[in-house]
Amino acid sequence: MIRPARRAPVRRPVPGSLSALLSRRRVLGLGAGLAVAGLGAGALIRRGAGAQTPVEGLPLVEPAVRASRDGLLETSLTARESRIALAGRTVSSMVYEGSFPGPTLRVRPGDTLKLRLSNQLSAPTNLHTHGLHVSPSGNSDNVLLHIHPGQTFDFQFDIPQNHAAGFNWYHPHLHGEVTEQVFGGMAGALIVEGDLDALPGIAGLRERVLVLQATQHDREGDTVPPSASRAQSQFGRLVNGQLRPLIDIRPGETQRWRFLNASPNVFFRLHLDGHVLHEIGTDGNTLAEPRARDEILLSPGERSEVLVRSDGAGRFALRSLDFDGGFSVQPEVVLATMVSDGAPVAPRPLPETLLPFFDLRALPVDQKRLITFQVLPLNRFAPVIPMATFMVDNKLFDMDRVDQVMRLGSTEEWTVRNGSNNWHPFHIHINDFQVTRINGEPVEARGLKDTVAIPPFGEMTMRTRFLDFTGKFVFHCHILQHEDGGMMQVVEVR
Repeated sequence: MIRPARRAPVRRPVPGSLSALLSRRRVLGLGAGLAVAGLGAGALIRRGAGAQTPVEGLPLVEPAVRASRDGLLETSLTARESRIALAGRTVSSMVYEGSFPGPTLRVRPGDTLKLRLSNQLSAPTNLHTHGLHVSPSGNSDNVLLHIHPGQTFDFQFDIPQNHAAGFNWYHPHLHGEVTEQVFGGMAGALIVEGDLDALPGIAGLRERVLVLQATQHDREGDTVPPSASRAQSQFGRLVNGQLRPLIDIRPGETQRWRFLNASPNVFFRLHLDGHVLHEIGTDGNTLAEPRARDEILLSPGERSEVLVRSDGAGRFALRSLDFDGGFSVQPEVVLATMVSDGAPVAPRPLPETLLPFFDLRALPVDQKRLITFQVLPLNRFAPVIPMATFMVDNKLFDMDRVDQVMRLGSTEEWTVRNGSNNWHPFHIHINDFQVTRINGEPVEARGLKDTVAIPPFGEMTMRTRFLDFTGKFVFHCHILQHEDGGMMQVVEVR
Protein backbone atom coordinates (compact mmCIF):
# COMPACT_ATOMS: atom_id res chain seq x y z
CA MET A 1 0.00 0.00 0.00
CA ILE A 2 1.33 3.41 -0.97
CA ARG A 3 0.50 6.07 1.55
CA PRO A 4 1.02 9.78 0.95
CA ALA A 5 3.88 11.58 2.63
CA ARG A 6 3.26 14.72 4.61
CA ARG A 7 5.29 17.87 4.97
CA ALA A 8 7.42 17.80 8.08
CA PRO A 9 6.19 19.81 11.06
CA VAL A 10 8.20 22.84 12.12
CA ARG A 11 11.11 21.71 14.28
CA ARG A 12 11.78 24.00 17.20
CA PRO A 13 15.18 24.15 18.90
CA VAL A 14 15.67 21.26 21.31
CA PRO A 15 17.37 21.87 24.64
CA GLY A 16 20.80 20.37 25.11
CA SER A 17 23.78 19.62 22.92
CA LEU A 18 23.75 18.02 19.50
CA SER A 19 24.80 14.75 21.11
CA ALA A 20 21.69 14.94 23.29
CA LEU A 21 19.62 15.63 20.18
CA LEU A 22 21.06 12.59 18.38
CA SER A 23 20.75 10.29 21.38
CA ARG A 24 17.08 11.05 22.09
CA ARG A 25 16.40 7.77 20.32
CA ARG A 26 18.28 4.61 21.13
CA VAL A 27 21.90 4.48 20.04
CA LEU A 28 22.48 1.96 17.27
CA GLY A 29 23.71 -1.36 18.65
CA LEU A 30 26.61 -3.22 17.10
CA GLY A 31 26.99 -6.96 17.62
CA ALA A 32 30.13 -9.00 17.76
CA GLY A 33 32.28 -8.46 14.69
CA LEU A 34 32.90 -11.21 12.15
CA ALA A 35 36.09 -11.08 10.10
CA VAL A 36 34.98 -12.39 6.72
CA ALA A 37 37.58 -12.18 3.97
CA GLY A 38 35.03 -11.98 1.16
CA LEU A 39 32.89 -9.23 2.71
CA GLY A 40 34.82 -6.01 2.20
CA ALA A 41 31.90 -3.73 1.36
CA GLY A 42 28.90 -3.29 3.65
CA ALA A 43 26.75 -6.30 2.78
CA LEU A 44 23.70 -7.70 4.55
CA ILE A 45 24.53 -10.68 6.78
CA ARG A 46 22.99 -12.88 9.47
CA ARG A 47 23.96 -12.70 13.10
CA GLY A 48 27.28 -14.26 14.00
CA ALA A 49 30.09 -14.11 16.51
CA GLY A 50 33.77 -13.55 15.88
CA ALA A 51 36.68 -11.18 16.13
CA GLN A 52 36.15 -7.44 16.52
CA THR A 53 39.36 -6.52 14.69
CA PRO A 54 38.60 -4.61 11.45
CA VAL A 55 39.73 -6.29 8.23
CA GLU A 56 41.74 -4.17 5.80
CA GLY A 57 43.61 -4.50 2.54
CA LEU A 58 41.05 -6.54 0.57
CA PRO A 59 40.39 -5.93 -3.15
CA LEU A 60 38.06 -3.01 -3.80
CA VAL A 61 34.38 -3.96 -4.02
CA GLU A 62 32.08 -1.48 -5.75
CA PRO A 63 28.38 -0.99 -4.96
CA ALA A 64 25.80 -2.91 -6.97
CA VAL A 65 24.56 -1.03 -10.05
CA ARG A 66 20.97 -0.37 -11.12
CA ALA A 67 20.85 1.16 -14.62
CA SER A 68 18.07 2.62 -16.73
CA ARG A 69 16.84 0.87 -19.87
CA ASP A 70 14.82 2.39 -22.72
CA GLY A 71 14.56 5.73 -20.90
CA LEU A 72 13.37 4.36 -17.54
CA LEU A 73 14.93 3.27 -14.26
CA GLU A 74 12.23 1.86 -11.99
CA THR A 75 13.59 0.67 -8.68
CA SER A 76 13.06 0.72 -4.93
CA LEU A 77 15.03 1.52 -1.81
CA THR A 78 14.21 0.20 1.65
CA ALA A 79 15.66 2.18 4.54
CA ARG A 80 16.07 0.15 7.70
CA GLU A 81 18.48 -0.70 10.47
CA SER A 82 20.28 -3.79 9.22
CA ARG A 83 23.09 -6.04 10.37
CA ILE A 84 25.86 -5.74 7.82
CA ALA A 85 29.52 -6.61 7.36
CA LEU A 86 31.45 -3.35 7.54
CA ALA A 87 35.23 -3.46 7.17
CA GLY A 88 35.11 -7.06 8.38
CA ARG A 89 32.97 -6.34 11.44
CA THR A 90 29.35 -7.26 12.05
CA VAL A 91 27.47 -4.05 12.78
CA SER A 92 23.95 -2.73 12.95
CA SER A 93 23.50 0.45 10.95
CA MET A 94 20.88 2.48 9.10
CA VAL A 95 21.31 1.75 5.38
CA TYR A 96 19.51 1.40 2.06
CA GLU A 97 18.95 -2.13 0.77
CA GLY A 98 21.09 -3.63 3.52
CA SER A 99 24.25 -2.14 2.00
CA PHE A 100 26.85 0.44 3.13
CA PRO A 101 26.83 2.42 0.82
CA GLY A 102 23.61 1.87 -1.10
CA PRO A 103 23.38 0.73 -4.73
CA THR A 104 24.66 2.95 -7.54
CA LEU A 105 21.92 4.34 -9.81
CA ARG A 106 22.83 5.04 -13.47
CA VAL A 107 20.59 7.14 -15.73
CA ARG A 108 20.86 9.25 -18.89
CA PRO A 109 19.56 12.71 -19.88
CA GLY A 110 15.87 12.47 -20.77
CA ASP A 111 15.33 9.41 -18.56
CA THR A 112 12.66 9.01 -15.91
CA LEU A 113 13.75 7.69 -12.52
CA LYS A 114 10.86 6.09 -10.62
CA LEU A 115 11.91 5.20 -7.09
CA ARG A 116 9.76 3.67 -4.36
CA LEU A 117 11.14 4.49 -0.91
CA SER A 118 10.03 2.26 1.97
CA ASN A 119 10.78 3.63 5.43
CA GLN A 120 11.37 0.78 7.87
CA LEU A 121 13.30 2.98 10.29
CA SER A 122 12.05 4.04 13.71
CA ALA A 123 12.25 7.71 12.65
CA PRO A 124 10.90 9.70 9.69
CA THR A 125 13.02 10.23 6.57
CA ASN A 126 12.88 11.47 2.96
CA LEU A 127 15.20 11.56 -0.09
CA HIS A 128 17.39 14.12 -1.87
CA THR A 129 18.99 13.56 -5.28
CA HIS A 130 22.07 15.72 -4.63
CA GLY A 131 23.22 17.28 -7.91
CA LEU A 132 20.21 16.56 -10.12
CA HIS A 133 18.63 19.52 -11.91
CA VAL A 134 15.01 18.38 -11.52
CA SER A 135 11.78 19.76 -10.08
CA PRO A 136 11.87 20.46 -6.32
CA SER A 137 8.11 20.02 -5.99
CA GLY A 138 5.55 17.24 -5.56
CA ASN A 139 7.08 13.77 -5.63
CA SER A 140 10.36 14.89 -7.23
CA ASP A 141 13.37 16.30 -5.30
CA ASN A 142 11.15 17.64 -2.53
CA VAL A 143 13.10 17.70 0.74
CA LEU A 144 10.16 19.21 2.62
CA LEU A 145 8.39 15.83 2.55
CA HIS A 146 8.05 13.81 5.75
CA ILE A 147 7.91 10.03 5.22
CA HIS A 148 6.95 8.39 8.50
CA PRO A 149 8.05 4.98 9.81
CA GLY A 150 6.13 2.28 7.97
CA GLN A 151 5.25 4.55 5.06
CA THR A 152 6.06 3.94 1.42
CA PHE A 153 6.37 6.80 -1.06
CA ASP A 154 6.76 6.86 -4.84
CA PHE A 155 9.23 9.43 -6.22
CA GLN A 156 9.50 10.37 -9.88
CA PHE A 157 12.46 12.35 -11.20
CA ASP A 158 12.13 13.56 -14.81
CA ILE A 159 15.68 14.26 -15.95
CA PRO A 160 15.93 17.02 -18.61
CA GLN A 161 17.20 16.14 -22.08
CA ASN A 162 20.07 18.63 -21.67
CA HIS A 163 21.14 17.45 -18.20
CA ALA A 164 24.90 17.46 -17.61
CA ALA A 165 26.69 14.12 -17.49
CA GLY A 166 28.48 13.52 -14.22
CA PHE A 167 28.71 12.09 -10.72
CA ASN A 168 25.94 12.83 -8.20
CA TRP A 169 24.45 11.06 -5.20
CA TYR A 170 21.35 10.46 -3.09
CA HIS A 171 20.79 10.63 0.67
CA PRO A 172 18.08 11.48 3.26
CA HIS A 173 17.37 15.14 3.93
CA LEU A 174 14.81 15.37 6.72
CA HIS A 175 15.77 18.29 8.98
CA GLY A 176 16.81 17.05 12.40
CA GLU A 177 17.38 13.45 11.25
CA VAL A 178 19.85 13.78 8.37
CA THR A 179 23.11 13.66 10.37
CA GLU A 180 22.37 10.39 12.09
CA GLN A 181 20.97 8.73 8.98
CA VAL A 182 23.85 9.70 6.69
CA PHE A 183 26.37 8.78 9.42
CA GLY A 184 24.69 5.38 9.57
CA GLY A 185 25.42 4.84 5.89
CA MET A 186 22.29 6.01 4.09
CA ALA A 187 23.90 7.27 0.88
CA GLY A 188 24.57 6.07 -2.64
CA ALA A 189 26.04 7.17 -5.95
CA LEU A 190 23.88 8.52 -8.79
CA ILE A 191 25.59 8.71 -12.18
CA VAL A 192 24.24 10.58 -15.20
CA GLU A 193 25.80 9.14 -18.34
CA GLY A 194 26.21 11.39 -21.37
CA ASP A 195 28.44 13.35 -23.72
CA LEU A 196 31.50 13.33 -21.44
CA ASP A 197 31.67 9.53 -21.59
CA ALA A 198 32.15 9.51 -25.39
CA LEU A 199 35.11 11.94 -25.52
CA PRO A 200 38.48 10.68 -26.83
CA GLY A 201 40.73 9.78 -23.94
CA ILE A 202 37.73 8.98 -21.71
CA ALA A 203 35.57 6.59 -23.71
CA GLY A 204 36.18 2.98 -22.79
CA LEU A 205 38.19 3.62 -19.62
CA ARG A 206 37.67 1.38 -16.63
CA GLU A 207 35.65 3.27 -14.02
CA ARG A 208 35.95 3.16 -10.24
CA VAL A 209 33.19 4.43 -7.95
CA LEU A 210 34.77 5.47 -4.64
CA VAL A 211 32.24 6.44 -1.97
CA LEU A 212 34.09 7.99 0.99
CA GLN A 213 32.28 7.69 4.33
CA ALA A 214 33.08 7.84 8.03
CA THR A 215 31.81 5.88 10.99
CA GLN A 216 32.64 5.54 14.65
CA HIS A 217 32.06 2.93 17.36
CA ASP A 218 32.91 2.59 21.04
CA ARG A 219 34.77 -0.39 22.52
CA GLU A 220 31.52 -2.30 22.96
CA GLY A 221 30.73 -1.84 19.28
CA ASP A 222 27.92 0.69 19.69
CA THR A 223 27.65 3.54 17.23
CA VAL A 224 28.91 6.80 18.71
CA PRO A 225 26.98 9.89 17.52
CA PRO A 226 29.08 11.84 15.01
CA SER A 227 31.14 14.65 16.48
CA ALA A 228 33.71 16.95 14.95
CA SER A 229 35.65 16.90 18.22
CA ARG A 230 36.02 13.12 17.88
CA ALA A 231 37.09 13.17 14.23
CA GLN A 232 40.56 11.91 15.14
CA SER A 233 39.17 8.72 16.69
CA GLN A 234 37.00 7.71 13.76
CA PHE A 235 38.54 4.44 12.63
CA GLY A 236 36.15 4.31 9.75
CA ARG A 237 37.26 6.62 7.00
CA LEU A 238 36.03 4.02 4.58
CA VAL A 239 35.97 3.50 0.83
CA ASN A 240 32.80 1.66 -0.29
CA GLY A 241 32.47 0.36 3.27
CA GLN A 242 36.01 -1.05 3.23
CA LEU A 243 39.07 -0.20 5.27
CA ARG A 244 42.11 0.57 3.10
CA PRO A 245 41.13 -1.58 0.09
CA LEU A 246 43.41 -2.43 -2.83
CA ILE A 247 42.70 -0.86 -6.24
CA ASP A 248 44.22 -2.87 -9.09
CA ILE A 249 45.57 -1.25 -12.25
CA ARG A 250 48.00 -2.36 -14.96
CA PRO A 251 51.20 -0.43 -15.71
CA GLY A 252 50.42 2.13 -18.41
CA GLU A 253 46.64 1.85 -17.87
CA THR A 254 44.43 4.93 -17.36
CA GLN A 255 41.36 4.61 -15.14
CA ARG A 256 38.51 7.00 -14.36
CA TRP A 257 37.98 7.39 -10.62
CA ARG A 258 34.78 8.96 -9.28
CA PHE A 259 35.14 10.31 -5.72
CA LEU A 260 32.17 11.15 -3.48
CA ASN A 261 32.48 12.58 0.04
CA ALA A 262 29.34 11.10 1.62
CA SER A 263 30.36 11.80 5.23
CA PRO A 264 28.45 14.18 7.51
CA ASN A 265 31.45 16.15 8.76
CA VAL A 266 34.80 14.82 7.49
CA PHE A 267 36.92 16.61 4.87
CA PHE A 268 38.97 14.43 2.52
CA ARG A 269 42.20 15.99 1.19
CA LEU A 270 43.03 13.48 -1.50
CA HIS A 271 46.59 12.71 -2.65
CA LEU A 272 47.89 9.69 -4.61
CA ASP A 273 51.57 8.98 -3.98
CA GLY A 274 53.72 9.33 -7.09
CA HIS A 275 50.83 10.34 -9.36
CA VAL A 276 48.93 13.35 -10.63
CA LEU A 277 45.14 13.41 -10.43
CA HIS A 278 43.81 14.74 -13.74
CA GLU A 279 40.46 16.25 -12.74
CA ILE A 280 37.78 16.18 -15.47
CA GLY A 281 34.61 16.96 -13.50
CA THR A 282 33.30 18.38 -10.24
CA ASP A 283 29.89 18.09 -8.58
CA GLY A 284 28.32 16.36 -11.58
CA ASN A 285 29.64 18.87 -14.15
CA THR A 286 32.36 18.51 -16.78
CA LEU A 287 35.32 20.90 -16.76
CA ALA A 288 36.32 22.81 -19.90
CA GLU A 289 39.72 21.10 -19.83
CA PRO A 290 41.46 18.63 -17.50
CA ARG A 291 43.13 20.10 -14.45
CA ALA A 292 46.30 18.47 -13.11
CA ARG A 293 46.03 18.24 -9.31
CA ASP A 294 48.54 17.09 -6.73
CA GLU A 295 45.76 17.10 -4.14
CA ILE A 296 41.99 17.67 -4.11
CA LEU A 297 40.04 18.87 -1.09
CA LEU A 298 36.53 17.40 -0.88
CA SER A 299 34.25 18.87 1.75
CA PRO A 300 31.11 16.92 2.75
CA GLY A 301 28.85 16.54 -0.29
CA GLU A 302 31.47 17.35 -2.96
CA ARG A 303 32.43 15.05 -5.84
CA SER A 304 35.41 14.90 -8.15
CA GLU A 305 36.11 12.80 -11.24
CA VAL A 306 39.74 12.20 -12.14
CA LEU A 307 41.86 10.27 -14.62
CA VAL A 308 44.64 8.20 -13.04
CA ARG A 309 47.40 6.76 -15.24
CA SER A 310 49.86 4.26 -13.85
CA ASP A 311 53.33 4.92 -15.19
CA GLY A 312 54.92 1.79 -13.73
CA ALA A 313 54.53 -1.19 -11.43
CA GLY A 314 54.33 -0.70 -7.67
CA ARG A 315 52.09 0.06 -4.70
CA PHE A 316 50.96 3.65 -4.18
CA ALA A 317 48.97 5.00 -1.21
CA LEU A 318 45.80 7.01 -1.76
CA ARG A 319 45.83 9.34 1.22
CA SER A 320 43.63 11.85 2.92
CA LEU A 321 46.16 14.42 4.11
CA ASP A 322 45.76 16.21 7.42
CA PHE A 323 43.20 19.03 7.45
CA ASP A 324 42.45 21.75 9.99
CA GLY A 325 38.72 22.39 9.85
CA GLY A 326 38.76 25.00 12.60
CA PHE A 327 36.75 22.83 14.98
CA SER A 328 39.27 19.96 14.87
CA VAL A 329 42.36 18.73 13.04
CA GLN A 330 41.72 15.61 10.99
CA PRO A 331 44.92 13.55 10.80
CA GLU A 332 46.41 12.04 7.67
CA VAL A 333 45.22 8.52 6.88
CA VAL A 334 45.70 6.01 4.08
CA LEU A 335 42.33 5.45 2.39
CA ALA A 336 43.38 2.78 -0.14
CA THR A 337 46.38 1.43 -2.00
CA MET A 338 46.70 1.41 -5.78
CA VAL A 339 48.46 -1.77 -6.87
CA SER A 340 49.99 -1.51 -10.36
CA ASP A 341 50.85 -5.00 -11.54
CA GLY A 342 50.55 -7.39 -14.46
CA ALA A 343 51.35 -7.09 -18.15
CA PRO A 344 51.94 -3.46 -19.17
CA VAL A 345 49.58 -1.77 -21.63
CA ALA A 346 50.35 1.01 -24.07
CA PRO A 347 49.49 4.36 -22.42
CA ARG A 348 46.58 6.22 -23.98
CA PRO A 349 46.92 9.98 -24.51
CA LEU A 350 45.06 12.07 -21.97
CA PRO A 351 42.47 14.53 -23.33
CA GLU A 352 43.55 18.16 -23.65
CA THR A 353 40.05 19.67 -23.87
CA LEU A 354 36.68 18.48 -22.66
CA LEU A 355 33.34 20.31 -23.09
CA PRO A 356 32.63 24.03 -23.61
CA PHE A 357 31.91 26.04 -20.47
CA PHE A 358 29.53 29.02 -20.60
CA ASP A 359 30.82 31.84 -18.40
CA LEU A 360 27.92 33.32 -16.42
CA ARG A 361 29.90 36.56 -16.01
CA ALA A 362 28.82 37.35 -19.58
CA LEU A 363 25.20 37.78 -18.42
CA PRO A 364 23.65 40.84 -16.74
CA VAL A 365 22.84 40.35 -13.04
CA ASP A 366 19.18 40.74 -12.08
CA GLN A 367 19.76 40.76 -8.32
CA LYS A 368 22.59 40.56 -5.77
CA ARG A 369 22.32 38.96 -2.34
CA LEU A 370 24.52 38.82 0.78
CA ILE A 371 24.12 35.77 3.04
CA THR A 372 26.03 35.01 6.23
CA PHE A 373 26.61 31.65 7.93
CA GLN A 374 26.96 32.04 11.70
CA VAL A 375 27.88 29.91 14.69
CA LEU A 376 26.77 31.90 17.68
CA PRO A 377 28.00 31.40 21.27
CA LEU A 378 26.10 28.91 23.37
CA ASN A 379 23.40 30.42 25.57
CA ARG A 380 23.51 33.77 23.79
CA PHE A 381 19.74 33.61 23.40
CA ALA A 382 19.02 31.54 26.52
CA PRO A 383 16.49 30.64 27.69
CA VAL A 384 14.68 31.14 24.35
CA ILE A 385 17.24 29.18 22.29
CA PRO A 386 19.21 27.04 24.76
CA MET A 387 21.15 24.84 22.28
CA ALA A 388 24.08 25.44 19.94
CA THR A 389 23.03 28.11 17.46
CA PHE A 390 23.88 27.48 13.82
CA MET A 391 22.19 30.25 11.85
CA VAL A 392 21.91 32.01 8.53
CA ASP A 393 21.46 35.79 8.74
CA ASN A 394 20.58 35.55 12.46
CA LYS A 395 17.76 33.08 11.79
CA LEU A 396 17.34 29.41 12.61
CA PHE A 397 15.85 27.22 9.89
CA ASP A 398 12.05 27.22 9.64
CA MET A 399 10.58 25.12 6.83
CA ASP A 400 7.39 27.20 6.84
CA ARG A 401 9.26 30.46 6.22
CA VAL A 402 10.55 31.43 2.76
CA ASP A 403 13.79 33.39 3.20
CA GLN A 404 14.78 34.14 -0.41
CA VAL A 405 12.50 34.62 -3.44
CA MET A 406 13.85 34.44 -7.00
CA ARG A 407 12.27 34.90 -10.41
CA LEU A 408 12.28 32.07 -12.93
CA GLY A 409 14.88 32.75 -15.63
CA SER A 410 16.80 35.31 -13.59
CA THR A 411 20.57 35.52 -13.14
CA GLU A 412 21.75 36.38 -9.62
CA GLU A 413 25.03 37.03 -7.84
CA TRP A 414 25.33 35.83 -4.27
CA THR A 415 28.08 36.53 -1.77
CA VAL A 416 28.06 33.97 1.04
CA ARG A 417 30.09 34.96 4.09
CA ASN A 418 31.42 32.67 6.79
CA GLY A 419 31.13 34.48 10.10
CA SER A 420 32.80 31.75 12.14
CA ASN A 421 36.21 30.19 12.71
CA ASN A 422 35.36 26.84 11.06
CA TRP A 423 34.84 25.85 7.45
CA HIS A 424 31.30 25.74 6.03
CA PRO A 425 30.53 23.92 2.75
CA PHE A 426 27.78 25.95 1.04
CA HIS A 427 25.33 23.76 -0.92
CA ILE A 428 22.22 24.77 -2.86
CA HIS A 429 19.73 22.36 -4.38
CA ILE A 430 18.44 22.12 -7.98
CA ASN A 431 20.50 24.93 -9.62
CA ASP A 432 24.30 24.73 -9.88
CA PHE A 433 26.48 27.86 -9.79
CA GLN A 434 29.75 29.36 -10.99
CA VAL A 435 32.24 30.56 -8.38
CA THR A 436 33.57 33.98 -9.39
CA ARG A 437 35.53 35.12 -6.28
CA ILE A 438 36.95 33.65 -3.07
CA ASN A 439 37.74 36.19 -0.35
CA GLY A 440 37.32 38.92 -2.94
CA GLU A 441 39.94 37.48 -5.31
CA PRO A 442 38.75 36.54 -8.83
CA VAL A 443 38.44 32.84 -9.64
CA GLU A 444 38.66 31.45 -13.17
CA ALA A 445 36.02 28.75 -13.02
CA ARG A 446 36.38 25.73 -15.28
CA GLY A 447 32.93 24.33 -14.56
CA LEU A 448 29.84 24.60 -12.36
CA LYS A 449 29.54 23.51 -8.73
CA ASP A 450 26.80 22.72 -6.23
CA THR A 451 28.97 22.61 -3.07
CA VAL A 452 31.90 24.86 -2.14
CA ALA A 453 33.78 25.02 1.17
CA ILE A 454 34.06 28.58 2.52
CA PRO A 455 37.13 29.16 4.72
CA PRO A 456 36.91 30.56 8.27
CA PHE A 457 35.89 34.25 8.24
CA GLY A 458 36.05 34.13 4.44
CA GLU A 459 33.50 34.53 1.68
CA MET A 460 32.53 33.08 -1.68
CA THR A 461 30.86 34.96 -4.52
CA MET A 462 28.98 33.03 -7.17
CA ARG A 463 26.60 33.52 -10.08
CA THR A 464 23.67 31.27 -10.88
CA ARG A 465 20.62 31.09 -13.13
CA PHE A 466 17.26 29.85 -11.90
CA LEU A 467 16.08 27.93 -14.94
CA ASP A 468 13.32 25.45 -15.76
CA PHE A 469 11.70 24.88 -12.36
CA THR A 470 9.57 26.88 -9.94
CA GLY A 471 9.02 25.76 -6.36
CA LYS A 472 10.63 25.66 -2.93
CA PHE A 473 13.98 24.15 -2.06
CA VAL A 474 16.88 24.92 0.31
CA PHE A 475 20.50 25.94 0.69
CA HIS A 476 22.56 25.06 3.74
CA CYS A 477 25.90 24.15 5.23
CA HIS A 478 26.74 20.56 4.26
CA ILE A 479 28.36 19.80 7.59
CA LEU A 480 25.18 18.00 8.53
CA GLN A 481 25.32 18.80 12.26
CA HIS A 482 25.23 22.47 11.26
CA GLU A 483 22.32 21.88 8.88
CA ASP A 484 20.34 19.96 11.52
CA GLY A 485 21.25 22.68 14.02
CA GLY A 486 19.59 25.40 11.90
CA MET A 487 22.11 26.57 9.28
CA MET A 488 19.68 26.28 6.37
CA GLN A 489 17.11 28.46 4.56
CA VAL A 490 14.12 27.90 2.27
CA VAL A 491 14.23 29.57 -1.13
CA GLU A 492 11.44 29.80 -3.68
CA VAL A 493 11.53 30.34 -7.44
CA ARG A 494 8.32 31.95 -8.71
